[in-house]
Amino acid sequence: MDSPPPISTRDLARQLGLSHNTVARALRNLPHVSPATRERVLKAAEAAGYRASPLVTALMTQVRQHQRVKPTGEVVAYLTSTATETEWRRLPSHVQQFEGARHRAAELGFTLQPFWLGPHGGQARRVARILSARGVRGSLLAPRPKTDEDTLDLNWQAHATVVIGYAMNGLRVHRAVHDSVTQIVTCHARLRDAGCRRIGLALHRHQVPPERPRWIAGYLGAQWRHGDETIPPLLYDSYSDNSAFLRWFDAHRPDAVIGIWPDHPLAWLREHGVRVPRQVAYATLDLLGDQVGRLAGIRQNNYGLGMAAMDLLAGQLFRNETGIPPHPATIIVEGSWMDGPTVVSRAGAVSKKRRPRVSSG
Repeated sequence: MDSPPPISTRDLARQLGLSHNTVARALRNLPHVSPATRERVLKAAEAAGYRASPLVTALMTQVRQHQRVKPTGEVVAYLTSTATETEWRRLPSHVQQFEGARHRAAELGFTLQPFWLGPHGGQARRVARILSARGVRGSLLAPRPKTDEDTLDLNWQAHATVVIGYAMNGLRVHRAVHDSVTQIVTCHARLRDAGCRRIGLALHRHQVPPERPRWIAGYLGAQWRHGDETIPPLLYDSYSDNSAFLRWFDAHRPDAVIGIWPDHPLAWLREHGVRVPRQVAYATLDLLGDQVGRLAGIRQNNYGLGMAAMDLLAGQLFRNETGIPPHPATIIVEGSWMDGPTVVSRAGAVSKKRRPRVSSG
């Protein structure tokens, strides 16, 4: 007669009505667990015959001690759904995220390999069969175009998945994301430190999906905190048509503009004779490597984001956990402000009379 499968920490958590994190901390004698709860967990574990996996314990000990884990030969997937198989490699942030995840995967004994789900994820079902046939237990889902549908035909229940970014917002899985709110609050604060008081935000509409307007929340919150004049954020629809931006600029006369890569608002300001930063300062929310020293703004930690996503996935694989987690976790990765020549101190802040007016006509 077959013996019953060993009880897991998640089984114990369900039995006791506690969170998985609380049970795990109690079993490892970590702080922030009350003595009564720890005793209750230990008694239940002993009664159920719980035994910690020696493999998992050894692996996690090596990870905590920053030791490189011996390669296991196990492949984990990096799932992309750009228009072509290689398009994601032309997106600097995606490449940095992949490299961070691949580096972390190697440290943890895994091999990270890209798999293309087809344009907009249309070949996801076929790729899911390939992953299953190859015994791939876990995947990182790369950021998806904002215009894609929020669905993918993958076998979520038989797989461990971590999403990078806010794609698949309706899917309750672990994810690693940039700290969008803090980044824009930091941008706003640095512009105020430079003497700017009428700070505007101009982003392409697809960069601010209605269901997760984090850039907007941070921007409006920063204005409210400092009591600055309220300038409504601009969400423009086209990278090739600057008319909406120019109308917004003329109507609100900002002395600083916050944008994001590929930084079209900066180009539009310069094309129309606005002197940056003397008349209008400019800060970007996504400062790429080749822009350091040429622009001011937030350098997002894309490499660290990839590493954080891989940490989440590896934890699931070490614990042999698949499917939709009962309590999804989100790791938020901060960026850092970088000075640049598009923002300078405005000791004698530009007067209203000198603020430029740009005509869209």
